[in-house]
Amino acid sequence: MQDSLRDFNSHKTSRTTGSRRNDSLRRWVFRLSLLVLAVLAGRSFAAPASADPNEPQERSKQAELSERLEELIRQLRQERSVYYVQKTRQEAQIEKARENRTLLQDELTELRKQGAQSDRQLQTYQAEVDDLKKQLGSKASLEKVLAEQVRPFLANQRIEIEKGVPFKQQERLDRLEAAVGDVNTPGRMSMADQLGHAWNYTQEELRLARSSETYTARTQTDDDASPYARFFRVGQKILGYITEDGKQAAMWSPLSRPKNWLPITDIEPLGQLRSAVEILDRRQGPRLVTLPVAVQSADSPEGGADASP
Repeated sequence: MQDSLRDFNSHKTSRTTGSRRNDSLRRWVFRLSLLVLAVLAGRSFAAPASADPNEPQERSKQAELSERLEELIRQLRQERSVYYVQKTRQEAQIEKARENRTLLQDELTELRKQGAQSDRQLQTYQAEVDDLKKQLGSKASLEKVLAEQVRPFLANQRIEIEKGVPFKQQERLDRLEAAVGDVNTPGRMSMADQLGHAWNYTQEELRLARSSETYTARTQTDDDASPYARFFRVGQKILGYITEDGKQAAMWSPLSRPKNWLPITDIEPLGQLRSAVEILDRRQGPRLVTLPVAVQSADSPEGGADASP
């Protein structure tokens, strides 16, 4: 760009010099015209017949004027030649200045486009920064909810599982541990992963609370025979079994000691328990049954062995 300005300044200087030379050339042409007119006028007014004693002197003056005229003509030709050379050079400089001006205009247009594009990118980056700030605010809110509500809920769930019915307790505790995370490295699990595990745990516990099922497993009896029994579960609070020979039956109760299993010996409760198993096995139609269910006290110790399959 500095080269273009330098060319433009040199072009202005050359234009000024050319104007001066043009003025000098016009003055020389005017002088030459006056000289030619003077010579022609002298010849026309000279007396042709009479002999002029000053004729030799006049001829000498005419010869001198002729020489001066020729000299002026030579100077005029030289000035003309220099003028055309300078004119050609100045036209080339003008053309170069025009080309440089066109290039500078193109560069200016491109720089303006880049500036507009940079402004749009800056606006996009600013919008992203604002979005990230909002996400940080949302993250802080979620962490507050996680600290104030979810974590205490998960801590209480451990107590509920350990003191609840002995059904797949270890599997449920493992699922709970995945939701709580490692207490020694609390920052290793992201908040999104922790909430995802907590959601999966809650959904599985909800499914468990709404479902019922029967399964076959060994049970511990007083004589340590461990016969096979048909267990049934209703939600998270009711669990019972009846042996395959139908001679022994029990209901899980947090108030029963020492194994939290309350033996069922009366004929009527035993029939109700057998009906519950057959209904869940779909060997009987749905009907209302009455089962002995005990409510756990607040200061009762943990339950017995896991009776899940």
